[in-house]
Amino acid sequence: MRHFFDVRFRSAAALTMVAAAAFPAAISAQAKFDAPVVSTAWLAEHLNDPSVVVLHLANTRRDYTSGHIPGARFLWVTDIAPSTPDLNTELPSVARLDSVLESLGVSDNSRVVVYAGTVSTMVARVYMTLEYLGFGDRTAVLDGGLNAWKAENRDVSTEAPKVARGKFTPRVNANAVVDAEFVKANMDKPGIRILDARDPGFYAATNTGQMSGGYARPGHIGSAQNIPFNTLTDSTGKLKDRATIAAMFTAAGVQPSDRVVTYCHVGQQGSLLFLAARYAGLPASLYDGSYEDWSPRDPSYTVVGPVKK
Repeated sequence: MRHFFDVRFRSAAALTMVAAAAFPAAISAQAKFDAPVVSTAWLAEHLNDPSVVVLHLANTRRDYTSGHIPGARFLWVTDIAPSTPDLNTELPSVARLDSVLESLGVSDNSRVVVYAGTVSTMVARVYMTLEYLGFGDRTAVLDGGLNAWKAENRDVSTEAPKVARGKFTPRVNANAVVDAEFVKANMDKPGIRILDARDPGFYAATNTGQMSGGYARPGHIGSAQNIPFNTLTDSTGKLKDRATIAAMFTAAGVQPSDRVVTYCHVGQQGSLLFLAARYAGLPASLYDGSYEDWSPRDPSYTVVGPVKK
């Protein structure tokens, strides 16, 4: 199946080639990613490029110190998605994100590659966060993650690199993250598609036990279609190819000109669907509070619950 955004990517690649020919000395500093995913071969080739900042995402430092890609810096999950007294794993303030990124050596001319064991929801969360900060075209996820890197017998290090503080300028992309009011106002509007990244059991609330999720109103946001997050990657932990992912969006009723709004339980699985949408060339937003925020609201925030027999 021909991907309906191939033309966009080919055009972007052509412009990049023209720019490289015109300004060969500046291309390294100005280069941007033409897709939000890079291969292990690409990273191995660019590992010593001073503009490339590699981030090892993990819940604990022990995961990092036990072995990481040479030169990678440790990024703590909680620094990128802390919980609040009201909701789980929310976006930190722009000032906090700025400080974290600068401490990792990220500057305005950097290219960031983030990885964990595989292409995971939390790795996608980092990509979404940098898209929110206006840095999405200079950020990519390592396809297959550390598992793919190791499977190819590439070098692994236990040494932490010395990192000079970067100079990062946030340029907030307000379209990257939306709230309940936006979803409510736009859920039935042409050109906007609401997509639920949860397991089909949560989406349909097919039983009242585990699959209810403990929600006040089990089910899904009215008009939302379901693309489960765990259908986006293959058995090796890599994203499925672009044509396959594009077909999944098409099957969910997404048109080439649509903007998709993804959500899940608390915004993590929805981040992987956000990454997949950007990989397919679609404009995307994340409803960060997701169903945890939506379910307790009043009935004007529509829920499609379990089908009663």
